Amino acid sequence: MHENNIVYILLKQSSNLLDDILKDKRKFLVSALLSLLGILVIIKFERLFFIALLIGLGIVSLLYIRFFKYAHYVGIELCMMATVLISLAYGQVAGAFAGFASITGALVLSGYFKPSYFISVLALPLIGLIVPLFSWLNLWQLGVLMTILYDLVVLPLYILMGSRIESSVVFFITHVLFNYWVFTTIAPFFYNLII
Repeated sequence: MHENNIVYILLKQSSNLLDDILKDKRKFLVSALLSLLGILVIIKFERLFFIALLIGLGIVSLLYIRFFKYAHYVGIELCMMATVLISLAYGQVAGAFAGFASITGALVLSGYFKPSYFISVLALPLIGLIVPLFSWLNLWQLGVLMTILYDLVVLPLYILMGSRIESSVVFFITHVLFNYWVFTTIAPFFYNLII
């Protein structure tokens, strides 16, 4: 009965591999050295790992736009969190890069990259540049302030380019509320990891 259970098969194979490694001194030594090397690489490149992780979260956070027709009217995304946290922890150049990479990647992956979105692609890196100027604020205050500043820059420009005022107001409200939630719940966890 256990022979057909995939979990049982994987655990059995892992157990057999571990037994094999522990019985052979050469395999044990190679495994121990590779494990140490892996730990050292993670420690050495910790900053790159966390930058990539946060940018990756920002990129996938807009994937829902691909599947829901009016989803682009709501401000639910993690690009702002990635930008603010990386800028705060690693400096404004890293933050500007994170803003550019996360919003560009998110828009491309969501399939919703339009020429007018260059406003966002240019504005979010600017947020990354100014975050350190407000580093004396609490994390949630900083995140909400950056969200409001970003929206105050991009939304009037989108309206001038033809976006409806109503949809821009909906975006602004949901964007601020969502980022308030992000910067009071999720962001402190990630910030404590990267500092």
